[in-house]
Amino acid sequence: MATDGPNLASTYEYVIVGGGIGGITLAARLHARLPEASILVLEAGSDPSTHELATSASTVSAVRSNADLTWQLPIEPCKGLGNRSSIAQVGKGLSGSGAVNSAAWTRGPACDYDLWAHSVGDQGWSYESLLPYFKATECVRGMKINEDHHGYEGLIHVVPVKANWAKRTYPLRKAVQEAWAQSGVDYIEDGNAGDPLGLTELVEAWDEGKRQLPSKSFDLEGVDIVTDTLVHRVTFTQDQGHEPRAKGVELISGQHINATKEVIVSAGVYHTPKILILSGIGDPQTLVAHSIPLVHGNPEVGNNLRDHLSVALTWKLKHPEIGLALGSPLLTDPSYANGAPLDFIQFGRVPTNLHTEMLLTSKEDKALVLRPKACHTESILLYTYMGPHMSGVNVPMDGTYITTVTANLAPTSRGHVSIHSKDPQQPPKIDVNANDTEVDRHILREGLRNISKVLHETPSGQSFIDSQVPPEGYPVLLPDSKDEAYDVRIRDFGFTLDHPMGTAAMGKVVDASCRVIGVNGLRVVDASVFPVPIAAHIQVAVYALAARAADLIAKEQ
Repeated sequence: MATDGPNLASTYEYVIVGGGIGGITLAARLHARLPEASILVLEAGSDPSTHELATSASTVSAVRSNADLTWQLPIEPCKGLGNRSSIAQVGKGLSGSGAVNSAAWTRGPACDYDLWAHSVGDQGWSYESLLPYFKATECVRGMKINEDHHGYEGLIHVVPVKANWAKRTYPLRKAVQEAWAQSGVDYIEDGNAGDPLGLTELVEAWDEGKRQLPSKSFDLEGVDIVTDTLVHRVTFTQDQGHEPRAKGVELISGQHINATKEVIVSAGVYHTPKILILSGIGDPQTLVAHSIPLVHGNPEVGNNLRDHLSVALTWKLKHPEIGLALGSPLLTDPSYANGAPLDFIQFGRVPTNLHTEMLLTSKEDKALVLRPKACHTESILLYTYMGPHMSGVNVPMDGTYITTVTANLAPTSRGHVSIHSKDPQQPPKIDVNANDTEVDRHILREGLRNISKVLHETPSGQSFIDSQVPPEGYPVLLPDSKDEAYDVRIRDFGFTLDHPMGTAAMGKVVDASCRVIGVNGLRVVDASVFPVPIAAHIQVAVYALAARAADLIAKEQ
């Protein structure tokens, strides 16, 4: 049952704060396991299912800048990015970022999940253990691929671009694939089978160009869902000699909702630590500074923020008719609006040496970067011009230009989320601290150098690329350009992919069952619990996390 305001019962067994991918998946899976349990989902935003911008692949750019559908969260000036400030655009409303993301469907490498399991001492988070949850979520359409690793009966339809050849045949597909091959990159038939290092097909969660909102895909009959309702804090009871226990949540209206079994916070990587801090769980110094009564002191709340920093490069084509322009004959076929204008994702591993190892100052970072199967970078080639807001280049959208985007998937830089004040309507204070470590600069620099080699030095790349077009006043980034030239471009034009993770990290803020350490009756189920960065577009990992969390909760009853 969905309603648009706080007209609801005063007591539930489970109260879920946040109706994003994590909260919706958790609610649906938990209800399936415990059909008699009363479950409430509280969502601060609205229901986007009737909003035209949230339904189509062709409107991703517009939806991300729409304040009705996304939180436009200010990010503090970042030293590693030339003291630039920016905006984090994350989903606001039922389905969360599942209503606004680009719908790329990537799991990341098995070794990331295995590192997660090792770091928290629980093999239930390993790739092998999460595989049933990956399979149960997806329904691969259009072709059969590696049935040991994939599902065909899940609720989220996913389609490899390869299966769409007859509908979306991009003129540059063959040349791009050959350029990567000529640079020594292997083609991987299935990038979602645990080892994506190489060139893989893009897989998307668009269904004939339409977005699949989790809030519409999952069976939520029997779950109470209330939108446009902002939670102020979690409330607690505390008996002498016992840990505090979550008793419910207080809304900004002052209304209190009781939770007789658990409160589960699934408010997202930026809002979850804000809610914990406002509830009295966090760094004691922060709580004192804002006159918030201490429930449990934990300086790790809000720490360990990671995101995928990326840089876009603009390239001029020798033959503009093979690019995608506004009004291009290619785009008169509506099937080209069914997904992103690309065919492949390249997952790469940059060279490491003794110097790199010496720069890694913690065991955590050594394990993250030095694993043999670790994916350090992601590179994509878009068959269109990305725009000056990302690339720093202003050229016509006439089919003459294409864009490459390269991201650091193994960030060792860590940011922080806190609060500006105790006012629950204030946005969280976000310091991404991106590009802070020399290892991160090395990874992104070498990833960019690699794409420069692919397009500047291979016969296939030379056959369709006329030149690289840098921002005004900046040099072309050639394979032999000095490190400083790459570092300046990263500093001045790097942007995050809005894949935040880790601000309530498992092993530091929550235990291996997602229970908040130091209190009872409170869990966190969203990407903030990731103890290590996942080298992927993170929605797949969140679906699996929430599904397993539902099983863990149900088994404890």
